[in-house]
Amino acid sequence: MFVYNLLKMPMQNALNEDDSPRPHPAEDWLRDAKRPSPSRQLLQLRLAAMAGHMRRDPIAARRAALIDLLADGHPHPREEIWQTIAARLGDDCWGKLPQESLARDIKALRQGQMRIAYSRRPGAIGYYLAFPPIKQDPPQLYEELSWQQIRDLRDLTVTEKNQQVFAAADFALRQKRLLLAEKHPNWTKTDVDKEARRQVFGSRS
Repeated sequence: MFVYNLLKMPMQNALNEDDSPRPHPAEDWLRDAKRPSPSRQLLQLRLAAMAGHMRRDPIAARRAALIDLLADGHPHPREEIWQTIAARLGDDCWGKLPQESLARDIKALRQGQMRIAYSRRPGAIGYYLAFPPIKQDPPQLYEELSWQQIRDLRDLTVTEKNQQVFAAADFALRQKRLLLAEKHPNWTKTDVDKEARRQVFGSRS
């Protein structure tokens, strides 16, 4: 009992110092997911931890594979999702009711504030990541300054910085095309592309 009390004392002291409980790890991860550039080392640690978790949890692995698939920004029909992920994880990864399993996965990812949408436009039917892919908090008057973010950005090479910029621009353009095509079904592909580029990149003076 004496040893137990000694071990318990540091935890009690920590709780007394701050009565408010620490946020759930999911809240921390979600907050960092919305930051422009979270710590690279922190991201590496979290990915490694999730990789170990996915080895043991087939549902976590399935949802991670779903994120990888939707990350290309294109609509994916249910049948394609089932077949593509089953090819990676095994034919039994969806269970007896694949449609219900996919619905639960989509719901869980949306609870993580991932903006998964569904397109019914002919020729582009299926689930896709809307832009921005993660729901953003209301803009603040002053953004919190993070020296870690600044250091991470400074550590990037010119090539890495360009890759990030071009990848973000390409993703935004693809999502804008999808949204405009659904909003204006009578537009031609040329009209959609022209307006999408204008909204994403601005008009040339």
